[in-house]
Amino acid sequence: MASGLAGKVRRATESEEFDLANYDQERCNDLAKGAFGDPFPLQTMVRISFVVGGGKLVRQKYSDDLPKLFMNALSAIGFSDDSAAACEADSGGKYKYQHDTGKNLKFVHVYPHIIVSQDAANNGEGDAEQQQQQQRQSPEEKMLRCGLADFERLFEKHLPTYAQRKGLLDALKARVCKWNAVDEKVRRLERLDAEEEALYNDDLDIEEVQEKDKKVSASLEVMVDEGNLTSSERTSLLSLLDEKRAAVEGKGKQAPQKLVDMIQKVKDCSPVGLPPLKFAKEIRELTNKLNKLAQLEKASKGKYSLDELKALGERPDIEEALANYKESSRGWFEADEVFEDRLQACLRAGGGSSKKGGSALPQRPGSAATGSGFTTVSGGARQAKSKASAPSTRNAFGALDR
Repeated sequence: MASGLAGKVRRATESEEFDLANYDQERCNDLAKGAFGDPFPLQTMVRISFVVGGGKLVRQKYSDDLPKLFMNALSAIGFSDDSAAACEADSGGKYKYQHDTGKNLKFVHVYPHIIVSQDAANNGEGDAEQQQQQQRQSPEEKMLRCGLADFERLFEKHLPTYAQRKGLLDALKARVCKWNAVDEKVRRLERLDAEEEALYNDDLDIEEVQEKDKKVSASLEVMVDEGNLTSSERTSLLSLLDEKRAAVEGKGKQAPQKLVDMIQKVKDCSPVGLPPLKFAKEIRELTNKLNKLAQLEKASKGKYSLDELKALGERPDIEEALANYKESSRGWFEADEVFEDRLQACLRAGGGSSKKGGSALPQRPGSAATGSGFTTVSGGARQAKSKASAPSTRNAFGALDR
């Protein structure tokens, strides 16, 4: 059983912080092995943070090499460096370095391997149900309820495009509007229905949601300044801004210079491409396999060899795996039309049949692979209309409404 600091680390049941003052390589090695050599008996991921340096007030307690020494010790037991690691199940066995300028401290955050123990599994149906609810949270609920630090991390990791961030902004504004409407009813001493009462008594911090709103609005302005818009996003935003200018000028007023400058920036920007799918390679290979199975069925005319029957029997597993890869590649707050565009771009980028996909199926005599690449996927997306390619851009920038 681990003792000392390693024992304290292993007894952690939630995210905790420890100090590695005066640790050298040998002590780092012992700590890494003792604390993280075996999985933690937990139901959910935790973050174990170690202070490994800091500003001039604490600098004498830590060697300059301590971050490197501790990370080397973690790597030696199989852990990997991942700057995107977080309190999520797939981050087990990872670590990352952080210089927290606010605290003026340097950290190594470790995400241990976890395994659900029988005791933890039997810790009560209520706890298990709560954990399942957290795992089933939609991207909207995750972004609404996470702390500001996690919000910024998830924001950068999961929302790379203007349209996705605009979708988040709409969700944040909608929640604040709903809460304000209920608050007005309370002030007027009006009766609330069950849904309104649940919303009003929710522990969600509305002021924090408003702070998140400001951060997203600011990021949208930066994306326009940097010209980071896709073609459909550019068209949709330009249409909105032109409508705003027309509405102002229709009242006999001059459009604000900020609005005029924004319109010009959008006109001048060169559209960027959509990000590739996370599991593009796997999706192409599995789609290629399904296409070849379809070709095999067509060529066989109902007469199959044993190898062909075996290959066809794998179709349900291939289809399930493909559906999972697609779902895992879908972006947060991403419109269906945009995802379909990305999916079709992924398949077109495959060119010829993948080696892995092409070699998995038996070939009939005289029916060699054509090498023509992927066939058109049934139900493929039509060219998306500009306004349908992204969430509405109304109220995109708070500054324009002031």
